[in-house]
Amino acid sequence: MNQALIALVLHAIKEQYVSEKAFYTGQLGISSQSWDRWKKGEHGLKPDNMQIVAKLFSDYEWMLVQKVSRNADILPEVAEDPVREYQFLKYQIAKKWLTTGIANVKWKNVEETNPDQPIRKPSVTALRLETSYDFWSYKDIIDLRLPTVIRQQIETQKVDLLEWIVENDPDSIHTLHQ
Repeated sequence: MNQALIALVLHAIKEQYVSEKAFYTGQLGISSQSWDRWKKGEHGLKPDNMQIVAKLFSDYEWMLVQKVSRNADILPEVAEDPVREYQFLKYQIAKKWLTTGIANVKWKNVEETNPDQPIRKPSVTALRLETSYDFWSYKDIIDLRLPTVIRQQIETQKVDLLEWIVENDPDSIHTLHQ
C-alpha cells in the first residue's frame, strides 16, 4: 500500500471525523486490527471499503490524491510530506479557479448522521468550489475544510474570499485544524 495514500486518507479522516475509530467502525465496519494492518501497508481494504474511503474526497480531489500518491513514489520531496503537497495543490487550484472566475462558491456545513453518537467533526465547514463544464453531471469540486470560525470571520467582517485565500496559505490553515 502506498504510504502517501495512507497519509492523505488519515489526514482527511482527521479533518472530517472525531476519530479514526469513528470512521473505521462507523463507515467501514472493520476491526481496529484490520485498520492498523491497512495503515501499516500490510493488507488492502475490500473494494467496497475503498469506495467509502474515496468518498472522503470529491472526484476531483481523489484524482489529486492519486497524482500525489504516484509522485510520492518518484519525488522524495513529495514522499516526505504528501499531505502538504496535496493541500498546496488544492489551494493553488482554488486560487486559479477564483481568479479566473470559473468556480461557483458556496459554504457547506457538516451534517451529523446520528445526533446521539456524532462521528463527524461539528466545528468544520467546507468552502466548496465547483467548476462546471456545461455537461450534465460533469463538474469538478474542491472542498476547503475550515474551522467554522473562519466562515464567520469572512461573512461578518466582509473579507473578500479571494483576498482571504491569497493571504492564507494551506500551512497556516492546516494548523487551525489541529
